[in-house]
Amino acid sequence: MSISRRQFNRIVIWGGASFAASATSGIFFPKPAEAYSLEFPISALSADRVFNGIQKHCAAEPIPGVLSPILQGNSNVSSKIEVAAANRIRTADKEFVSRNFTSKRTELAMTGSGVPGNTTISSLWGRQRQDKLGPNVGFGFVQKWEDQYSDSKISGPTMCAIHNAQRVLADQRLTPPEIAASVLPTRSRIDDNISWGGDADASAGRNPGAVFAQYDTAAGTVTSRYDLVEPGPRGFGRVEYTIEAEDQPRRVILLTVRF
Repeated sequence: MSISRRQFNRIVIWGGASFAASATSGIFFPKPAEAYSLEFPISALSADRVFNGIQKHCAAEPIPGVLSPILQGNSNVSSKIEVAAANRIRTADKEFVSRNFTSKRTELAMTGSGVPGNTTISSLWGRQRQDKLGPNVGFGFVQKWEDQYSDSKISGPTMCAIHNAQRVLADQRLTPPEIAASVLPTRSRIDDNISWGGDADASAGRNPGAVFAQYDTAAGTVTSRYDLVEPGPRGFGRVEYTIEAEDQPRRVILLTVRF
């Protein structure tokens, strides 16, 4: 029975095997990915902690006192925030509020892409809401790429995975610009509005409780899969968070979130 390259890669990842190319067989074995397994209590999740983590691990620079005036309609509040960016921030934040992300709003921060010669700049901020199984944190990212602005809105399991993945990459001695380029969305227009209950919409062709997301980063692509394994106050869900970044090994982080 033949298997696809993708199936083979998954066997390498979860089997923990280490393969090398065979000079005699003529068969190419792809470099195995790095795999990590973490646990995280959902009670430790908050918009402030995620915001502080992005500052620490991705060198995001907070800009105090500008987000409230922007949301109130004033677009000329800082030389660092262009009018077009302010308008995009305001529109994206309205969508968060419409989805009940109304508590613990953070300040605004800015981060660069970390890729030499890359002009991507991202403004980011967070909000929080309470889901049945625990706190849900949503972050908005407004990106400038070649003088054009777009926004990404990420929440729930994927945002929780970003929060934890940063620490894994820091332990691997990646620099803050490299971490930002590996996990923060850029050049993407995505709306990852996921609760901890998953997605039970069978019409979308998904398994009950399973949700998929994918977005571009400055250095590559991130893919996230969330499965609600055991619902309820003492249950848990799992996020499989895969980082494909240029000049870096493929990293798969399996995060178990305890409710």
